[in-house]
Amino acid sequence: MFINYEHENHVYNVSIERSENQFFITYNNTEYKVEAEEIKLGQLKIKIGDRLIKSVITEGGKEKFVFVDGEVFKVRPIELTGMKKTKKKEEGDLCSPISGKVVNVKVENGDSVKKGDILMIIEAMKMEYLIRAPFNGKVEKVNFKEKDQIEIGQKTVELAKSKEG
Repeated sequence: MFINYEHENHVYNVSIERSENQFFITYNNTEYKVEAEEIKLGQLKIKIGDRLIKSVITEGGKEKFVFVDGEVFKVRPIELTGMKKTKKKEEGDLCSPISGKVVNVKVENGDSVKKGDILMIIEAMKMEYLIRAPFNGKVEKVNFKEKDQIEIGQKTVELAKSKEG
């Protein structure tokens, strides 16, 4: 899961994978193993390595306020722009999860692809992000070429689902 937050006019792109009460959070090319427990509503106990952090999170309007060690951080989630909202989330999303540079385009208009095939590779902060086909289909349009800049939420490839799935 990708989360984008704004704090003091800076957008932070964070990748999170969860396994029970453990989270693997990647930010700025560094992965952190984090354990989190909700003590009571809005109060978290977070363990990063040997460090134990207690925080309180409150919501107001479109932003959240995170209280940690006497400091208050005002953050607001950033919607991915350019995304079409669909009810079929399970079919995948071909929008870029990050802003970066297209370093490789693996398909052309008219190509047939299978679920899981790599369609495009995007690089940001020395990390590569693979855009994979969420289902079997045919490439209708490739929206970017190598060396193009791409922004969060821009549609990378338009893919028509094949009848056989």
